[in-house]
Amino acid sequence: MTVVPDSVVRPTATPSLPEVPGSPRSRSLVVAAAIGIPVSIVFLYLAIRGTDLGAVWGTLQGVHPLPLLGAVACMGAVYWLQAARWRRIADTRLPQRRFVEMVVAGVAVNNVLPGRVGDWLRARWVSRGAYSYGRGVATVVLDRGFDILALVTFLLVSLPFVTDEGWVDRIVVGSVLVLAVLGVLLVAARSYTRRRPRGRREHRGLPRRFVRDTLEGLSDPLSVERGLVWFGFSVAAWSAWALGAVLVGRAVGVDLSLLDAVFVTAALNLGVAIPSSPGFVGTYQWLGVSALALFGVGREEGLAFAIAMQAVWYVPTTIVGAVLLFANARGAWRTPTSAAGGLRRATG
Repeated sequence: MTVVPDSVVRPTATPSLPEVPGSPRSRSLVVAAAIGIPVSIVFLYLAIRGTDLGAVWGTLQGVHPLPLLGAVACMGAVYWLQAARWRRIADTRLPQRRFVEMVVAGVAVNNVLPGRVGDWLRARWVSRGAYSYGRGVATVVLDRGFDILALVTFLLVSLPFVTDEGWVDRIVVGSVLVLAVLGVLLVAARSYTRRRPRGRREHRGLPRRFVRDTLEGLSDPLSVERGLVWFGFSVAAWSAWALGAVLVGRAVGVDLSLLDAVFVTAALNLGVAIPSSPGFVGTYQWLGVSALALFGVGREEGLAFAIAMQAVWYVPTTIVGAVLLFANARGAWRTPTSAAGGLRRATG
C-alpha cells in the first residue's frame, strides 16, 4: 500500500468567505434566509405573544452576574470538549487549540449567516493540507451525528419524568429519523466503497471526487472503543451545557433541577434544527418559553431565561470567532502536510 502523494492533497490556499453573486453557495444562502427568517419571525411572535415585555426587561436588569459568568465558563467547556471529540474523529496531529479555534469560528459564522455555513467552513479548514475537502465534510457529519446521538439520549432519559406534550414528541421523532438517515448513509457509504477500489481519482471530475472522498471518510471502520470515546465526549459536552442552563436559571431567578436542565438542553438544541434565521432568533425563544412552561415557569421568566441563555453562548462566540476569522484570513490556519493523520488514507 502506498500513501497518497502530496500532489493530490488539497492545496493550502486560504478559501475566501465572500461568495460571487449567483454562485450555487450564494443561492443556497438566499434560500436558507428566505425560509429561515420568516419562520423565526413566526416563532418570535409566538414566544412574546401575551408576554409582559416590561417584566421580562425587569428580570434581565436584575440578573445575578456571578452565575452568568459561570455559565459562560460552562460554554467554554462545551466547545473544548466538542473540539476534542472532533480532533479524534479527524484523526490528525493538529493541536487541540487549533480545533477549539475552528469550532468557535464555525459557531460564529452560523451566528450571522443562514444555512449553517460555519459547518461547511469547518470542513474546509480541517482539510487544508491534510486531506481532501470531502473527507473534511465526513468528519463534520460524524461530529454533528454524535451531538444528535447524545442529545436524543438526554431527551429519552428525561422525557418520562417531564412531559408527554405533542411538540416534544415531534422533536423526538424528527431526531430519531435524522439518526436513522445517518445510519443508512454510513451503511451505504461502506457498501459503495467496498465495491469500488479506493484512490483512482485521476479521471474523475471534481464533484465525483468530492462525493467519493466523503463516502470514503464515512465508511472508515468505527470500532466500539472509538465510538464510546466519541459518545463520552458528547455526553460530557452537553452535560456542561446543562450545568450552564442551571446557572443561567439561577441568574434570572428560575430554579432548575439537573433533570430539568437535561431536558431543556435536549429540547433547545434539537429544536433549533428547525429552519430559522442566523443565531436561531425566534425559535430559541419559543423553545425556551415552551420547555420551561412544562415546569410551571411563567412566560416572562421563561423568555428572560431564553434570552440570557442565548446571550451566554452567542455573544462570546461571535466576538471571539470574529477575531479568529480575521486571523484565519491572514493564513493562521494553514495546515502543514506533516500534520495529516488517519483520514489521509492509502491507495492500492
